[in-house]
Amino acid sequence: MVKENDLVFLYGDERRNFLLKPEKKRLHTDKGYLDLENLIGKRFGEKIETNLGAVFYILRPYLYEMIMKVRRKTQILYPKDIGMILTRACIFPGAKVIECGIGSGALTTALANFVRPSGKVYSYERNEDFLKNAEKNLKKNGLAEWVEFNHCEIFNEFPQKCVDFVMIDIGSQWELVEAAYKSLKGGCRLAAICPNFEQLTRTVFTLEEKNFINIETMEIFVRKILVRPGKTRPEQRMPSHTGWIVFATKIIP
Repeated sequence: MVKENDLVFLYGDERRNFLLKPEKKRLHTDKGYLDLENLIGKRFGEKIETNLGAVFYILRPYLYEMIMKVRRKTQILYPKDIGMILTRACIFPGAKVIECGIGSGALTTALANFVRPSGKVYSYERNEDFLKNAEKNLKKNGLAEWVEFNHCEIFNEFPQKCVDFVMIDIGSQWELVEAAYKSLKGGCRLAAICPNFEQLTRTVFTLEEKNFINIETMEIFVRKILVRPGKTRPEQRMPSHTGWIVFATKIIP
């Protein structure tokens, strides 16, 4: 049953879907309106109708919806990139993770989900507006308690040591390679997202100089398929370049 403060994914179709909580509020759509407090007591999987008779389904939200529905003030990392990061990093319940450049909190949402109940994500962001927006997104998704929100810019060193993973998502990624090295456990990884070749090249060369090995660079693509009777084909539009992801592992010389 849906309870007050539950997060609900209200699905009409691919264009009309919403991530929200039941409250004394009216949701207006081009298919009519819904009084959201009427969601309370309904079962997940049930339908609800607008005043005009349009059908929406009450679904459980998953991590994908939480990531894609964050309120954006920046470009976000998409699930296609986040999935690769989660599988190539040392992320587990109880892990300590540093994230520099919180953006809108999309990756933070995934990291917090996987380090709970006993881990922590230490996020750093120099733009206060971005940080406040990300914190709101994490609170809405019910994951803020596993994140420490820090409004500051790191130059030489992070306060946390012996962490399991470091994520760098700033404009000059190479500048924090040494700081990441000081904080990482031996044999653990960092990742950086680089939007252009100049940043990518400088970051990789810096990693090679600072005792990192197993350096990998990749770009992730996902293309959906339109399944139609007699005319199944790939979608013409797809989220393509969001950045190159660099992974590297710390060694102790």
